[in-house]
Amino acid sequence: MKKKRNILFQLLIAALTCLLGIAAAGCEDGRKETRSIKAAYADGKWIKDDSGRILILRGINAGGDSKIPPFLPFEDVRCVEQIEGWGMNVVRYLVTWEGVEPNEGEYSREYLDRVETIVNWFTERGIHVFIDMHQDLFTRKFCGDGAPEWAAVSDPAELPFECGQDWVGNYMSQSVIQSFDRFWTDTELQDHFIKALTMLAERFCDNDLVIGYDIFNEPWHGSFDYSSGDFEVNYLMPFYRRAINALREKDPEAIIFIEPAIFASGLLLTQSKLPALDFPNAVYSPHYYSLGAITGSEPDIDSAIEEIDEDLVLVLAKAGELGTPAILGEYGSHPDQPGGLRLIQGYYEKLDKYMLGGTIWTYALRDLEWNNEGMSVISPDLSEREFLPAIERPYPMAISGEPEEFYFDYDTGEFYLRFASFGLSEPTLIYTAKSRHYPSGLNIEISGGIYELRDDGHIIEYYSQSEGSHYLKITP
Repeated sequence: MKKKRNILFQLLIAALTCLLGIAAAGCEDGRKETRSIKAAYADGKWIKDDSGRILILRGINAGGDSKIPPFLPFEDVRCVEQIEGWGMNVVRYLVTWEGVEPNEGEYSREYLDRVETIVNWFTERGIHVFIDMHQDLFTRKFCGDGAPEWAAVSDPAELPFECGQDWVGNYMSQSVIQSFDRFWTDTELQDHFIKALTMLAERFCDNDLVIGYDIFNEPWHGSFDYSSGDFEVNYLMPFYRRAINALREKDPEAIIFIEPAIFASGLLLTQSKLPALDFPNAVYSPHYYSLGAITGSEPDIDSAIEEIDEDLVLVLAKAGELGTPAILGEYGSHPDQPGGLRLIQGYYEKLDKYMLGGTIWTYALRDLEWNNEGMSVISPDLSEREFLPAIERPYPMAISGEPEEFYFDYDTGEFYLRFASFGLSEPTLIYTAKSRHYPSGLNIEISGGIYELRDDGHIIEYYSQSEGSHYLKITP
């Protein structure tokens, strides 16, 4: 939840800063005189808030429309209100390098202003945001998105690209491979990308609910060897270090969301070889899709759900190896997938089983304009698509202790949370999704302490009042 600020104290500090000539930390451009502590940080295997509660971050990518001009997810505040209404407490907000630096050495203040306006819509409502520097296929020239055209390499022997739902096949093209090879080896080119990233950090260093940055979406290894670990160890990680060092000069308390190479991120075909991290406050953030569900052709939903379970074990194992929390940055299903609602339920059942956060793909009004992707959870008129009952569901938003188990039974409506209380004064917060799953009311059972209902029953504040094991159960 957004922290209350002592305005008089901030004004006093600002006045003293001006009188004494003290530079404000983390916001070198002078836009703000003070900077708050971030509202979340990584601690062991958990993400915690500033009161020490464990956060379960559940939300959405905003969104697929950022892949095409004007590189914004939407420009209507009603979209933010809709996402807030689903009880989501985090958004992965897509930004593109092309949007920030459309021409070499020319940075778009107008684009950054528009990004800042939309991000502030989320944070003003208490929703956490992490900024994703997004790309697919390196650039729009290759039917993708991300880098400006001037940063790409075009192979003159290659035919024009055909865009569409088979876009992922373009990763094997020489132009895409050569563009990535150049990026991973050309530090001057990387400096342009890093400059765009740090300009975002300058904008958001003083926004406590902009909790961090996803450095690079689904890194492709180009012609470098992935299976041996050569790419992740010798190319990807050195780039990450350079980007992170520059970013933390601007926003030192930001969480770093780290993605593995795409084969461990998009489909988890094999385990990541990322080496141990030598920087703190990081979160491991791979992606997972059932391949057929991207196009709506997944033949066996039950098997796909079991594969999700098996691959989340890999996610947790890698996060444990790195010593970080984990969050699933992308997952989802095409709306035309037969049994797709059950598949989405399966994703959330497994996220609950392993007590993980996640941001589903995607919120987009124009998503058919990018390779006919069509995976948005809403239609162009903002109407909900059929997966929303599986997406909007009860979950613990913040736990004043360590979770031991939680689940939601979609068929019976039972939600259960058990945790070991830390004895914190701040309450455990449970989003109930009352309007969707409990329209006739809630039955609440607790092991002790007291609870209060707020937001017309959509959020439970549970004060456990003592250390030790506690539980809370909701039934219709």
